[in-house]
Amino acid sequence: MSASGRRITRARFHRLEARVFTGYELQPAARTLELDELGISLRALELGAGEPLLLLHGLSLSVVHWAPLIARLGWARCIALDMPGHGQSEPVNFTGRDLRKWHTSMLTGCLDRLGLRSAHIVGHSYGGMFGMWLALDAPERVRSVVCIGTPAVALGANPDLTLRALSWPLIGRLLSSAPNPGFVYRQIIAASLGRAAVKAVPKELHQATYLGTRRGGFARTVSTYLREQFTGTRARPPRYALQDHELQRIEAPLLIIWGEHDTRYQPIEAAKRRAELIPAARFELVHGGHEPWLDDLDRCVRLLAEWVECYPRLRQAVTTGEEATLQLDEDARLSGGR
Repeated sequence: MSASGRRITRARFHRLEARVFTGYELQPAARTLELDELGISLRALELGAGEPLLLLHGLSLSVVHWAPLIARLGWARCIALDMPGHGQSEPVNFTGRDLRKWHTSMLTGCLDRLGLRSAHIVGHSYGGMFGMWLALDAPERVRSVVCIGTPAVALGANPDLTLRALSWPLIGRLLSSAPNPGFVYRQIIAASLGRAAVKAVPKELHQATYLGTRRGGFARTVSTYLREQFTGTRARPPRYALQDHELQRIEAPLLIIWGEHDTRYQPIEAAKRRAELIPAARFELVHGGHEPWLDDLDRCVRLLAEWVECYPRLRQAVTTGEEATLQLDEDARLSGGR
């Protein structure tokens, strides 16, 4: 794409993104986070006050996907981050990088620039995995973690052929950067999120997400990220899929919200068995697919609000022994099994 073509695409992306947020009566403030230690700048959109939520969208998606959820979180300070190579954040070549160390450094750097000692990490898909890594490697920076949808390979998921193809050096770059009409992209997204979810939101949301994939550096970022992820999971010991002993030492309260149709990457029962190893984890099955707040917004909002409200007690439960853990389990049954 020519320089003028990129400028036109960028301008249209901003218009569509603004239209989506305006449609939900949101006016987020944009700020740039300069992470000198990593040599990258990231864009964050912020609005509200209260408990800080750092929202990390999924691979190949966009911050606009959070708009329906943010519109219902008026009690929180919501900070939605453009992930590297997405939206207006700078791209990264992940070849040869340790993804866990890099993303932990990225998130601690973002919290520093935001003036936050700690925050609730709300991650969709691979964003949820980054939250789990942060809880392990920099636990003092995490109030709680909320994973929405399959958290990439953290709980042992086996990504499908489409994602594996994106990791192949040449094919991945071509697939990610080749011209692809918006309606075709919409069908691809529907295969992951579900058709009901795609229909539930304004078409501008998907158009903006699609234009975000046309930016320079996006294809290389996604391809090299996935290639390193798959290389790491095949290593012995594996680098990115969390082992039992790692799950057992996550001290932060961890809420997993999983759509009942989100079975493309991992069986639900297998994920629940792994989650049971985490001391203060709660697994909630809701209606929907890989981005369940687009299908069941009321339930997801209620779960998130209840979770953040009671997180101090949940955190204390980890350190006060078996009796508190049993009480936590009882609370989960009372408030989560509806």
